[in-house]
Amino acid sequence: MSSLKFSIANNAVTHLGRNLYSTTPPALAELVANSYDAYATIVDITLSDDSISIVDNGKGLSLKELESKYAIIGSEKKYEEPINDLDERKPMGKKGIGKLAAFSLGNEYTVYSKCQGSDSWISFNLKYREMISKEDYEVEISEGSLPPEFSKYESYSSGFIVKITDTRRKTTVATRKNIRNQLSRRFYINQSKTDFKLNIDGEELKLDSNEYYDKIEYLFYFGNENRENLESKFTSLKHIEEYNDKEEIKSFFIDSDICGWIGTTSKPKDLKDEENSSFANIIILANGKIADEDILKGKSNARIANNYIVGEVRADTFISTLDDPITSSRQGLDDSIPAVEELIDMLNKIRDYVIERWGELRRDNIVESLPERIKTNASYQGWLSNLSNKQKEINNRLLELLSARIDEENDVDQQAVDSMLTSIASVINNIESDDLIFTLYNDQDEKIQFELLLKLMENIAKTEDINHASLIKKRLSAINKLEELMSGTNTPEKLFEEHLSDNPWLIKPYWNIDRNNPTQTDYLRNQEYFRLDNGNENFKRNFLDISIRVAEEKYPIIIELKKNSAVGYAKVSYPDIYSQVTNYRRAMIQKIPELHEVDEKDIPVIFILSEDTGLPGSGNSIELSKDEIGMLADMNISILKYNKIIAEAKKMYREHIQYQKDIKLIPDLTCHELEGR
Repeated sequence: MSSLKFSIANNAVTHLGRNLYSTTPPALAELVANSYDAYATIVDITLSDDSISIVDNGKGLSLKELESKYAIIGSEKKYEEPINDLDERKPMGKKGIGKLAAFSLGNEYTVYSKCQGSDSWISFNLKYREMISKEDYEVEISEGSLPPEFSKYESYSSGFIVKITDTRRKTTVATRKNIRNQLSRRFYINQSKTDFKLNIDGEELKLDSNEYYDKIEYLFYFGNENRENLESKFTSLKHIEEYNDKEEIKSFFIDSDICGWIGTTSKPKDLKDEENSSFANIIILANGKIADEDILKGKSNARIANNYIVGEVRADTFISTLDDPITSSRQGLDDSIPAVEELIDMLNKIRDYVIERWGELRRDNIVESLPERIKTNASYQGWLSNLSNKQKEINNRLLELLSARIDEENDVDQQAVDSMLTSIASVINNIESDDLIFTLYNDQDEKIQFELLLKLMENIAKTEDINHASLIKKRLSAINKLEELMSGTNTPEKLFEEHLSDNPWLIKPYWNIDRNNPTQTDYLRNQEYFRLDNGNENFKRNFLDISIRVAEEKYPIIIELKKNSAVGYAKVSYPDIYSQVTNYRRAMIQKIPELHEVDEKDIPVIFILSEDTGLPGSGNSIELSKDEIGMLADMNISILKYNKIIAEAKKMYREHIQYQKDIKLIPDLTCHELEGR
């Protein structure tokens, strides 16, 4: 019996396999890319509760090739001769580490391989725990027929099969749909030209379109993109245009042989799947496979339009000319490369242009975005018909600013929507149009927009000053109380827990306690701990600092508080945090029936730390590197700091306070504690 020896540093299996892929789709994409590079024409993915299999009819590997290619981790992919009269394919993979993606999906996998000219399949089994325990890992090679479950592939003249067992994530109906959506987006393959088919559970997946294509309303394209192809692909377009704003930007994409498009949808919901994963980003594709999932992730833009934007950019030639452009973490293109940095800058400028044009186009039709009950309301329509042209312009601009709140698909109380629209109407009825024209059209930055909102609040205050004052007063009090708790050196942690539970908006401004589910909310709030059943009659108590539901999030949120000083506390490392979070999530899933089918990572976890916590060498109880914080973020674990929470809350309300003070409308809102900070 033959054997196959893997020579690899044991931590490379973890870092290059398991830790590179935090979710199922990107790991599967790496395995599919390997099949494509092997000139497969058919790839079958089968998902079950306890296994995943990927079968292709590509070139396969002989024992000699397994020794020289597969068993050497990190070797550069070499040119492969086409088979089956196929045209040459540019390889999707490059670094030769995609094979380890299987360990992100499960703890064990078996490989079956058959090369052209062979009459039998060779197979071997790899186990994660064994592989990470030794640097030289040797497995036995078997030769013969395929097992019964793969018998229909026995007749393949060549092929490669990976069966993954002891899977790490549950596969639900929603998960299957998400995998289909994500894989469809991760590849852009002309299937008729390349003769390549990808099937998931027996259903063919389209690789030249995405689910959200028919929801794109406004489309902007650049480079050598073909307008006719776009018009045939996007069937619900209201507007399409070629980017022509800046010649140097236009020329960059043409000269670099980069083409693509950026589109906008009617609602943010149109860019989310059933598991609430968002497609609202711009991806880079190279040789048919995604190379960066969010190329503008480092170019933050707080404007609401970003929730409506999606884009795809093909940069085959551009990326092929770069030396190792993909980061070692497989998170995207390396922005330290000057050419990549220039690409990011140019795309950011196009996005800014799209946002401006989207605003103009949407503003003209903004009334159509209102809930149906309002659009068809006779009183509202009668009011609109009596507006002057200037008043209509102002109404449209104000509706645009508040559009996220009046989207009928959002979980916003109808009364709140009606109140906002009534306030807008009151502003237009009581403020001279000329007073707002300059503000509305002179500038578009956030400061000017906020000044506009102050105009709105001025009118609201004339009729709703008491309610407004009460809300502001409560929130200022909550900010001050959090600061007082922070300043106390011996403040019991329980006080932090109660305060943040009652005021989740301090953590994220749009969070509100879920008033529609008080029973479940109270249950979570009052539960001191969850018992984690490890299946051996031993229960582990898992104390949660805060476990709350908010109206804006699908699942309960775990919040862990870490207020510490430089001495007197046990050290807490990244592995400790990971283990703690894992126990919390598993215990919560066991305890709450509605979470039984939920993936652990879907439950958000927030660690709130002291200001200097996390700095290596600070001596505090938690020391996290930048990379460790990034890995936690990939697992849906966020790190916040008390001081930043307080600062952001103060910033949010400072201008409100000054406004109220200047007009002397609500005197009791004067708050000296926030002045000058």
